[in-house]
Amino acid sequence: MKKAYCLLNHILTENQAKDLYEEWGIQEIIYPQEQLSVKWSQIAPENTLDYGLIYEVCSWLAGSEKGDVIVVQGEYGSTFCIVDYSLKNGLVPVHAVTKRVATEMREGEIVTRKYIFEHCCFRKYEYFSEKCEISKQN
Repeated sequence: MKKAYCLLNHILTENQAKDLYEEWGIQEIIYPQEQLSVKWSQIAPENTLDYGLIYEVCSWLAGSEKGDVIVVQGEYGSTFCIVDYSLKNGLVPVHAVTKRVATEMREGEIVTRKYIFEHCCFRKYEYFSEKCEISKQN
């Protein structure tokens, strides 16, 4: 049974869940326990990563099987660690791709801009080095 593990700052939208079920063949969507979810959504802006948190996430993913999807977005450095872990352990890390629509309203000198994000698809994270043959020239 193919599963999707969702490590986000929010719950999937209906369209995102539908995409996982229909386009990715997911049969079950799994979220972390609330405590881990809160930690992931509130990563402190410090000079070093919280590797304890990264370890907790990897422990949560220990129940996954090769080929399972992990939807992961969040603080860049921590996301990179989880994507790297996923790729090295046979998981399929993905991120949501959205279309942003902006509307602007003016009232005299006040300008208000509103953004609506619309889900388009999920895109795999992949190592660039496996897609392209670029060598560093000195």
